[in-house]
Amino acid sequence: MLEIPGHITLVFILTTFVTFVMFVLSCMFAETKKIQGRAVVVALFSLLWIIFQSTLSLNAWYMDRKTVPPHLAFPVISWIVTITLLFIVPRLKVWTDQISLHILTWIHIVRIPVELCLYWLAFQQQVPWSMTFKGYNYDILIGISAPVVAIMFFILKKMNRKVYLIWNILGLISVLAVVIRGIGALPSPLQWWDFTQPNYAVMHFPFIWLPAFIVPIVIFSHLTAIRRMIMHKD
Repeated sequence: MLEIPGHITLVFILTTFVTFVMFVLSCMFAETKKIQGRAVVVALFSLLWIIFQSTLSLNAWYMDRKTVPPHLAFPVISWIVTITLLFIVPRLKVWTDQISLHILTWIHIVRIPVELCLYWLAFQQQVPWSMTFKGYNYDILIGISAPVVAIMFFILKKMNRKVYLIWNILGLISVLAVVIRGIGALPSPLQWWDFTQPNYAVMHFPFIWLPAFIVPIVIFSHLTAIRRMIMHKD
């Protein structure tokens, strides 16, 4: 583990836990009993994935800086394949069409503590400043606006579908921009920017959960909302 102030690690662990719980709740409050019944399976697979990634990081597997592509490509490729399957396999599409979009909107509030952790980590020289809200990362704005959007669209019904769709598109662009910058700053033979202060943190426990779990959930939530708005499904 990194030698950093304990509050950073604690906040990040709690943030990951909240992400996990809200993702499972999105299944528990799905539109049908059948999908709700799969919440246990989703929770189990998610937990096993988190434990697996924790094991790899604690055993310094991600610390290899000479491998091409870098080992961190493994979780990234894994969630890209998983999300793709969720949107192209008929049975899996049924699941994405029925889980709670309301909760998947609230889930974006985790971006607030994530951005705070990145900010603190930048002070510890573990991530580049460009990945924080003092640099080129505006993701915290999506996190701050998430409760407003959730209340206006799902509870008060004062937001139309087009505005909700645009918000999700902007949120998706925002997180993808951070992902690209984070990958580019990884200390490896393929690093192409932020050489003075590379992206070290995500190679360590528990911050490996950011690219391996939190980011995929955030991206999946946006893609699910975008697809359902385009397909005219609430």
